[in-house]
Amino acid sequence: MGQHDVEVFGSQGQQDMERRAWALWQLLGDDPAYASHGRALGVVNDDPNSLVRQIAMARLVGACACEEVGTEILESRAADLQSAGLVTDSFVNWSSGDTTISKARARLSGKGLSDDLTIVVVDSDTPPDVMAELDRVTQACEVLLPMGPFMRGIARPSVCVAALDANGRAVGTSASVAMFHPGSRLSGICWWGMLATDPDRRGEGIASYLGAYVLDQMHRRFGYDRYFTGIRTGNAPSEALCTKFGFAATDDHVLIAIDPTVLGGGRVTK
Repeated sequence: MGQHDVEVFGSQGQQDMERRAWALWQLLGDDPAYASHGRALGVVNDDPNSLVRQIAMARLVGACACEEVGTEILESRAADLQSAGLVTDSFVNWSSGDTTISKARARLSGKGLSDDLTIVVVDSDTPPDVMAELDRVTQACEVLLPMGPFMRGIARPSVCVAALDANGRAVGTSASVAMFHPGSRLSGICWWGMLATDPDRRGEGIASYLGAYVLDQMHRRFGYDRYFTGIRTGNAPSEALCTKFGFAATDDHVLIAIDPTVLGGGRVTK
């Protein structure tokens, strides 16, 4: 893969969005005002120019998230974005707690994966066919796999794992990315999630095991112990799983602006 090429995933429209995001990452990746875990570029609400930047980024890329939008301004900011001709989507920000790493390790010491499954940790040498399997299972779960440089730990420190069956078929995934610039006040916080399980293998505890594995590895490899994830309101299974790991809902939201003329469908991921 050349310097200007990028490994992208999802539908054709999502792949095009990730390519545009990668092009802008070459220009803005060293600017603390921007952040990314590999789907698009985002901004942080405490930047006084965040609204203008979010609108511009959404029009260029197709989507742009704003982190840490408080409940008290969520509706007004969404209205501002909508008045600019954009569609909005949002997730509640769930943050890890002091017991998250210990709870993750307790999960790993409990029931393991089925004997027919093998954990593969994605790195720079992971073959394209394995990445294609991650793409297949995440798409089946309506989850968008972030672009390759982020999943492979090239663009930012990250851990991405898959559970493969005896036939090399991915049946589950999870990932975490240190998505904020080292100069950002949020630099010690990592995005965590991408929990996807093949519908035929649900109920085996695959998601919780892989999610715990990623939390443990991000801490062991890089020292991170603060995480967040976005959960759509009403997603009870995700709320229950995150609660088991010591995550709790906050008053902040991830507010996504989408330009439907650039990215159709009304949402970036499940």
